[in-house]
Amino acid sequence: MLHKEHLSNSNLFSGVNPKGWRELLPWALLYLAVAATLHFCVVSVPYDADTAYHAAVGSLIREHGILRSFPWTPFSWLAENYADKELLLHLLYVPFIPLGWITASKIVGTLLGALLFFAIYVVLRAEQVRFAGIWALLPILTSDVFVFRLALVRPHLMSIPLALLLAWAALRGRFVLVAILAALYTWAYVAFWQIPLILLCAVEAARLLSAGRVQWQPAAAAAAGILTGWLLHPNSMNLLQFNWIHMVDVLFQNAWQAREGIELGIEFRPFNLQQWLTWLLASVAMASVAMVTGWRARKDDAGLLAFALAAVAFGLLTARTARFAEYFIPFAAVSMALASRYLPWRWVIIAVFAVALLYTGKPLTETLHGLNSRKDTLPPQLASWMQQQIPVGSQVFTTEWGLTGALMLALPERKFIVALDPTLFLKKDPELYRLWYSIPRNPYPGMADAIRKRFGARYVISLNDDRFSSFYYRLSQEPGVRTLLISDEYWTVFDLGPG
Repeated sequence: MLHKEHLSNSNLFSGVNPKGWRELLPWALLYLAVAATLHFCVVSVPYDADTAYHAAVGSLIREHGILRSFPWTPFSWLAENYADKELLLHLLYVPFIPLGWITASKIVGTLLGALLFFAIYVVLRAEQVRFAGIWALLPILTSDVFVFRLALVRPHLMSIPLALLLAWAALRGRFVLVAILAALYTWAYVAFWQIPLILLCAVEAARLLSAGRVQWQPAAAAAAGILTGWLLHPNSMNLLQFNWIHMVDVLFQNAWQAREGIELGIEFRPFNLQQWLTWLLASVAMASVAMVTGWRARKDDAGLLAFALAAVAFGLLTARTARFAEYFIPFAAVSMALASRYLPWRWVIIAVFAVALLYTGKPLTETLHGLNSRKDTLPPQLASWMQQQIPVGSQVFTTEWGLTGALMLALPERKFIVALDPTLFLKKDPELYRLWYSIPRNPYPGMADAIRKRFGARYVISLNDDRFSSFYYRLSQEPGVRTLLISDEYWTVFDLGPG
């Protein structure tokens, strides 16, 4: 049984003298090796379109410096109201872009993946969990959803370790660390105050249930950090608007209400019952064990209950939007590791890992195979051909928002319709957005002229998609239109002519 006095003096890097650093270094190297294996040996090409977009922004920052506007997508709200909600991620890309965006993404993914594991390790080590270094790897065996999300080089790879460390710092009264982590959040993640708020509520609820009182200092430190980080952010005013748009328009209105005419990624949809049973049952079980154990042990220490409550909070959000699984899974795993201190079985870690591996073995194998089978849809020779066909400065009409990142990398200094969420186009010009959404889905005679006049675009690029087959055919029959590419495995390209 642990006692309050044992943990009241816990420190994130307790005992880190030269001998202590020698203990930390092997684990850091192990986590680097695990993350590198995933990104360099398993992932053939970054799986999602967003990774290409983040690489493209890193390339733009390397070329132009910190961005104040985004003229490459003139129909987006971002064009004149640019806010880099993941600035730290994009800055991390900058030194590696000359190696090629795929290699750069794998390096960035390796560094951030290792950081995530290391954050779990140092929290568990500070909480005096036996085998903390091994427990830190539990999330990748708990669910293949987490492995898949770990393979995506996106801002959640920064947010998750920040969340884990911030929860611990708030719990243990490390107020300066709380402020620093909160300040970093404003440069790392769009929900820069929402995630800290969830964590602070979990910590103070656990403290209230444990000791009957709450502390105001963690909230004050977090507020000071967020305010400082926001004031220092180069796009501070736009960042507030972007945060509000993402929460209200994107999440509440479009994702949770399934708004017609807005196609978001499948990660915004909730898991169905079968998916919960296949991918998240182990996390549910671990969070349940942690809640029961944390409640029983709350008088000795609020730490376990705090992390369990945070896991439950993210689990409830996952029931509405699948992307919160990327928080639910690691917080459930950390809670299970913390609960192991109170369980009577000496080798509980072996039992937990064995059950997790049996549960996730088959889907994990399938996910790893899927990550390895991805192909580069825009290889250098095709990108070079497109550059010859489409002059610098040209406006390109694209059929989907997810294509933008890959096209920005292949066709630098051209202009596209919209980057990131399509809501940002709808926000700027609802009428024009509806026209853009309708044309590929409901093609009509004269649409080539409409694309030229309303969008100022001479070129049309689309991924080969059966949904748009009628659009491709009818566009190819329009007066003055030349089909530049339609036999490629992935892409279809049209030149609409000068009109």
